[in-house]
Amino acid sequence: MSGKEYQLAVATASAILDTLGDDDFFNLISFSDQARVIVPCFQDKMVRATPDNVKEVKTAINAVECENTANFSAALETAFELLRKYNQSSQGSQCNQAIMLITDGPSDTFMEVIKHYNHPHMPVRIFTYLIGTDKSGGKNLYKMACENKGYFVQVNSAEEARKKVVEYALVMARPMVLYQADHPVHWSPVFMGGRSGILGRESENRRKLVTTVSTPVFDRRNHSTRAANLLGVVGTDVPIEEIQKMIPQHKLGVNGYAFIVDNNGRVLCHPDLRPLSDNDQYSATLKHKYNSVDLTEVELPEVDNPSNTINERHDQRYANTLQELRNEMVLQKEGENELTVLTHLDTMKRVSLRFQKYFYGPIDGTPFSLGIALPDSYGVHELNAQQEIRHSHINVTEHFKGNNWKVHPDWVYCEYNSLKDADGTGEGTEETTYRDKDESFDTPEEQVLHFLARVGRPGWKWMSVRPRSPQPHHGHGGIAVGHYAQHHFNLQGSRKAEPYYCDRTLVQSLVRDAIVTDGLDRASSQSRKEDRSPIATLMALLHR
Repeated sequence: MSGKEYQLAVATASAILDTLGDDDFFNLISFSDQARVIVPCFQDKMVRATPDNVKEVKTAINAVECENTANFSAALETAFELLRKYNQSSQGSQCNQAIMLITDGPSDTFMEVIKHYNHPHMPVRIFTYLIGTDKSGGKNLYKMACENKGYFVQVNSAEEARKKVVEYALVMARPMVLYQADHPVHWSPVFMGGRSGILGRESENRRKLVTTVSTPVFDRRNHSTRAANLLGVVGTDVPIEEIQKMIPQHKLGVNGYAFIVDNNGRVLCHPDLRPLSDNDQYSATLKHKYNSVDLTEVELPEVDNPSNTINERHDQRYANTLQELRNEMVLQKEGENELTVLTHLDTMKRVSLRFQKYFYGPIDGTPFSLGIALPDSYGVHELNAQQEIRHSHINVTEHFKGNNWKVHPDWVYCEYNSLKDADGTGEGTEETTYRDKDESFDTPEEQVLHFLARVGRPGWKWMSVRPRSPQPHHGHGGIAVGHYAQHHFNLQGSRKAEPYYCDRTLVQSLVRDAIVTDGLDRASSQSRKEDRSPIATLMALLHR
């Protein structure tokens, strides 16, 4: 293979690499008279298809030189041995294994080698790609693929390489169509989406991070001959800020924070996850690999200057603790840990050490885990100062006059579950009184005042518990189809009657704070009016 055919083979290999995600492990082998891994650091192992690893392999492809005669037997043996060693390491889920053979045509099928490693159970699928217009080796490649549950494709140009390589995904999806009753759910890494929906942000150009949840659509029709076809994929974007709303931020304290990682250790949300370099202005260039930031890159353990063996052991212990925390969150385990980390102050101008306690556990129905970091001694005391307002005979909104008060824009006091619920589109029901038409919230303060006015109305209920989403089929939650359907309709009915969420403790604490603050302001104002005697005026001037 040389010249144009070689460039076409490189384009095909690159297109295959582009289909891989962080849940995939791979390696690339070049072969002439000998077979060798093109990246020496990846020798004898499968590596995760992270952006860095894929980029490294793509760069190494261009340095490969075609020479001598292609030794297909050595290439197949190397590939099968690589998969065998990886399976014995118990690192992967072993759900799908494949060998992609890109060539201009072998002179044999090499079935002796394939049968030795892959028969009779054929755990490894073989996909073959014939490069160029020469069809002399097509029959051998076709036989190798079809007798090993794979697929044969001929690539004639670089333009059709990307279109044809994805055929392997449809073939590998066939077992799910034939044998699985559920639709596996996939959550993507975070990426930059539309405008933020959080009220009270100073920048109108603030953009939000989102994740996409998707699931395959199978062909379940009753054919005379059953066809295991993947019809397509259905999905939707989920803003990360909507997931963060489920976290009671007001209970974490000033220096406490929550963070979420996925099953690969990547961060979905964290105070130190900063995808933009221009203070959240979308006009700035996105940081490189902003959507594949690992937990170990944002949680920085204490590191001493390694001047002696004791300090080296100390650093290693903290590094191991952080790695243990990350691994348990990746495996979606519940637990807690302690760690001294570096924190920044004054817009990263100063650094301090803080001893923190970490608590973590899985988020049901997702591959995500939630972690909470609290400084030492946090969570020991709780201030419980609330003002009952539902049965109160006073108008609590009287204590929220003027513009000299604010609420935390990231705390969820009360909110509607959807725009439809907020607009009150129901006819002839109580829903028509939920909001006045053509009303919108420009600030979180307006939203709080709106709900405070509603509290005193007849039929008000504190909806302080968010409804749980139904689990699809036998997805992560393992709910049967019939139970899912019944639960789904029951949930729909409850959401129609309860279209909002309101944190009773947080709202009543806010009202108590407002009443006390308003009382102090009035007392101070009254005191200033009464102290207008000449002596009081003189004393005030002397203090200046």
